[in-house]
Amino acid sequence: MRFFETKFLEEAEQFIAQLDPKTIKKIFYNINLAEHTNDPKLFKKLQNDI
Repeated sequence: MRFFETKFLEEAEQFIAQLDPKTIKKIFYNINLAEHTNDPKLFKKLQNDI
């Protein structure tokens, strides 16, 4: 079950494209995990912004 969908700004896509493949893989792994997990610990720093 997907709880939200992540969309990147063009600037973010350009930034990510400049990173090394291992870092890119880790970023997308964490985003995928967050999208499919309802874990308040993942978002504890963002509670006031959501």
